[in-house]
Amino acid sequence: MKLTLAILGGVIGLVITASAVMLVWYLLQQRSRKEQEASADRQGGASMLLQWTYFDYALIGIFMIGSLFLLTDVVAVIRDADSYPLYHYGYLLSGFVFTLLGMLFMVLRLAVVLSLVRSRGAVPAHDHHDHPGHADQAEERV
Repeated sequence: MKLTLAILGGVIGLVITASAVMLVWYLLQQRSRKEQEASADRQGGASMLLQWTYFDYALIGIFMIGSLFLLTDVVAVIRDADSYPLYHYGYLLSGFVFTLLGMLFMVLRLAVVLSLVRSRGAVPAHDHHDHPGHADQAEERV
């Protein structure tokens, strides 16, 4: 059972790591395309980073799964402390530190996103004024 959980956790971690690499690759491709077009609009990937994506949910999920694995390992070590060598406590401590640092970076990312949104005012909405369903009053035909 432990081997199955370890393999499952490793696969989930690899999938999330691969999605992070793909996100960075996508943003770099988008930026190089924008530079080639010499466009005046420089918001390209920044507007994508101002949104809460599936990747953010995946990071929170992997934090929760990792914390659960660490907690169950701590309970096992506390129950049978004589069976585990002393360096196992160092492994557990470093696991907690890495997990908490990962969540700290996630909170910092959220703070940066919120500060960018506040500094820009509101996120610009799409222009729907010429759409009949969003008009304040009827259009006059000339």
